[in-house]
Amino acid sequence: MRVLKSLLEIAIGLGIVLAVVTYSWTFTPIGRLEYAAALVARMSEWDDRPIDFSAEARMAANDMVRERLPKGPEMARVEDRTIEANGAEIPIRVYWPRIEDGIDEPLPVYLDIHGGGWWMGDGFAMEGAVKTLANNAQMIIASVDYRMAPDHPYPTPLDDCYAALEWLYANARELGGDPNRLAIGGGSAGGNLSAALALRARDQGGPPIRFQHLMIPATDLAGEDWPSYREAGERYMLKVSGLAQMYEAYVPDPAMRRHPYVSPLFADDLSGLPPALVITAHFDPLRDQGIAYAERLEAAGVPTQLHREGGLHGFFGSPERSARVQRITAAAVRKALHGARS
Repeated sequence: MRVLKSLLEIAIGLGIVLAVVTYSWTFTPIGRLEYAAALVARMSEWDDRPIDFSAEARMAANDMVRERLPKGPEMARVEDRTIEANGAEIPIRVYWPRIEDGIDEPLPVYLDIHGGGWWMGDGFAMEGAVKTLANNAQMIIASVDYRMAPDHPYPTPLDDCYAALEWLYANARELGGDPNRLAIGGGSAGGNLSAALALRARDQGGPPIRFQHLMIPATDLAGEDWPSYREAGERYMLKVSGLAQMYEAYVPDPAMRRHPYVSPLFADDLSGLPPALVITAHFDPLRDQGIAYAERLEAAGVPTQLHREGGLHGFFGSPERSARVQRITAAAVRKALHGARS
């Protein structure tokens, strides 16, 4: 009995020490992290392996995302379609919301561009958030499964997204939507592609976009020395070294990384772009370039809402932050589109 009691006391003591040590991880040089987010950050920091861009690694990453993210609400209807882009068939998944009382049809339409560093996130791995946005903002969402790096570097992903934008605009009425209330959006790499898509549509006289949602976007792939790069380093899940690998996979030619359709922050002129919601995360190396892009949009006369959220890139380990960001997004998109009848 004495041995068992001693072992129990040792186990309790070790548990207390472990709890104290892990709790200490919530204190960082740039502020406090939630406990779960701090665990995610520390585990990522210990994993110093380079990114594996293989098909097997992509599938594993997508499976992990599906397991960890909420599945989303029930929809009125979900349908898979394909479109053609430069001779390739690109999957599109369309989500119809459960229509609230007092909401008139046709509904606004929205092109969702998933994140994942231009190399993962395909197969509609993040559709829970898409379903939530469709219901909360009362709009039809088409999510494009664009081709990705490294097999399909720039400009293929952007070309696929542009083809999806044109398809959605041309087919909005057949889907039950209003082509004159068209928005685009995405997070991280999806935010980058959304910003580039808005620029390209403006420059080429493409479909009229009423609103752009840019969540934790990459707007500078040229590798400028941002303070948030120095603050984050290799600490907070999304690492600066990982960004460099993803930039190289997406845009192998360094000279192209300052092109506005790659790095929207380097566009000479941002006037005439659709109103924007830009959301950044505090513990994110992309934070400062997202803020800089929002400030440049506003300086160019583009109505812009900037929301600076705490937490890690993607708000991993912070479900309350994620839910708040979803509410802010739905409210902003809903206000922009349901107040813009054709």
